Amino acid sequence: MDWRNKLELIQNKIRGQLHARKIDDLEGVYQLMAEFDKDNSGYLDKDEFQKFLSKIGVFLTTQELRAVYDKYDSNKDGNIAYAEFVNLIRENMSERRINVVRSTFAFLDQQRQGRLLLENLYRLYQAKNHPRVRTRQKTADQVTKEFVNAISKRSKDGQSISEDEFLNYYADCNATLPSEKEEYFTDLLTSTWGVTSGADYVSPERLAQLEIILFEKIRQKTVTKDDEGKTAKKAFMYFDLENKGTIDIYQFAQALQKFGCVFSDKEIQALFNKYDADKSGRLCYDEICGLIALMGSGNNANVNPVFQIARAPPQETLNRIRNDLVKKGQHSVIRMATIFANSDKNKNGTLNRQEFQWAMKESGFLLTKTEYDNLFRYFDKNCDDEVSFVEFISFLRKPLTQNRADLVCQLWNRISNGQPSISIQQLKQCYDASKSQDVSLGIKTVADSTKDFNDIWKDVQAVTQQQFIDYLTDISALIESEAAFEKFIRNSWR
Repeated sequence: MDWRNKLELIQNKIRGQLHARKIDDLEGVYQLMAEFDKDNSGYLDKDEFQKFLSKIGVFLTTQELRAVYDKYDSNKDGNIAYAEFVNLIRENMSERRINVVRSTFAFLDQQRQGRLLLENLYRLYQAKNHPRVRTRQKTADQVTKEFVNAISKRSKDGQSISEDEFLNYYADCNATLPSEKEEYFTDLLTSTWGVTSGADYVSPERLAQLEIILFEKIRQKTVTKDDEGKTAKKAFMYFDLENKGTIDIYQFAQALQKFGCVFSDKEIQALFNKYDADKSGRLCYDEICGLIALMGSGNNANVNPVFQIARAPPQETLNRIRNDLVKKGQHSVIRMATIFANSDKNKNGTLNRQEFQWAMKESGFLLTKTEYDNLFRYFDKNCDDEVSFVEFISFLRKPLTQNRADLVCQLWNRISNGQPSISIQQLKQCYDASKSQDVSLGIKTVADSTKDFNDIWKDVQAVTQQQFIDYLTDISALIESEAAFEKFIRNSWR
């Protein structure tokens, strides 16, 4: 029995039962789990967790329960944390659902400012059209209250919502919807936001179809020894009269016409908006051509595409990953590195495309296929369809600045008394989790922060100076301010 695949089925069954109980966001999940948490610890023991599953109508065999416990009880202490359980059932969001959310955000963000005011969202939200209201399972007031409560918690500034925050809100909704409810999820967004009533709306399905048509038109014009990326670039360069490497919407439309793509104005605009990642009103066509070349190489394994583009890091995606890591806590880079190392099945220091995508999903990141491809393409330096995960993690990790390096060395000298290593007991005695970055930001409780610290060092008996520097380098990567890092160093270590 493949228990990993079985576990996915079990998790989907859990989501299905939560949906059947009219639980539409994570607040309801937390409340339901709390009913079985007799000591209010934030954890359920195995007996309590089994009662929780029974309550929602999920009955498992002994083997199935063992697989579930192995997944949710990561530190094998016999307890399952609410937060860990919730993160695991919310992580598998299909690309179709992600595209629907992003298309909805673009539909609402008509001024293309990248943020939506909460007060405008409250006004625009059409609770009366929610599927639960239409089927009389809930009232419009109930749905409105749940929406306002949940989405306001996703806003960093308390006044507006970014695309990522909007996506995270709907990732919470996704956590209580089984995979077979794709049409329900689409209906949920289009109905409550009135998306289908917009004259300029282009569905994610149609947008994907447009991309396929564009590629096929380019492929038909590509000679045998060439590749689709080069064909596309020649056309875009023809309309780039100032040789800037970018084109506007008018030039983009002319290029589409040259390829023979007969699209409507709104479809051209929607396709342009998708590729205009920085919302500048101009496309860097090298990036588009790179994606087209990649599509071409995937269709014909015997052709090694000769099209090359100057690799610029997909900064928007990397920034989103970094922001998510900050939310997950100060040890999230270390955990991510562990997941990537475990994904390296042949232990050669690299991951293929499938392993890389699996490791990203296991780390809890919701990315589209295009974003995965951009990441992989950037870090696949020698185009051998392999990525050095050490290089990828190092890109996120970033070296210590001189000021931070000096603070770390001073701290080591103080707690080690000049010795080359210290025992793990000494290290734990020196650390004050109540002053940690996670507790300071309100991400975790003192108990959870202490547990995280102990988990990181659980297999270590003695800590060397280099191990200590590497540990603090990983934490430093998620602390932007020099002052905040210095505060962490001075306050969190006795």
